[in-house]
Amino acid sequence: MKVPSFLPAACAAVLMIAATGCDRGSAPPAAISTEQITGSVPEMFKSASTEVKQLAADVVEAIGKQDYPTAWGKLQELNGRDGLTDAQKEFVAQSIASVGAEMQKSEETGNEAAQEALRFHRANK
Repeated sequence: MKVPSFLPAACAAVLMIAATGCDRGSAPPAAISTEQITGSVPEMFKSASTEVKQLAADVVEAIGKQDYPTAWGKLQELNGRDGLTDAQKEFVAQSIASVGAEMQKSEETGNEAAQEALRFHRANK
């Protein structure tokens, strides 16, 4: 049986991709308190575009209302924005971890909005 000529190159490509895949050694972002999130947003996004500032303000408002599903959704939207600085990206990642933890607490206490948001997230990972 003759081996197709592209097969060795394809195998090499797959091995290279696998070898350079996820960095399993990197830790997830450290969670910060919701107070740190709300207190840091004005300074963190002071030079951002109007749209990004509005999303950040929406996060603060939702956290103030303990509406963690909305805050989490806005953080996800903010995370997808182009043009964030490295510090802003790290802050958003930490905030997502924190608000996600708050949503899990809310889910456990029967908060239907949190349950639905987490159900949707788990189904779409």
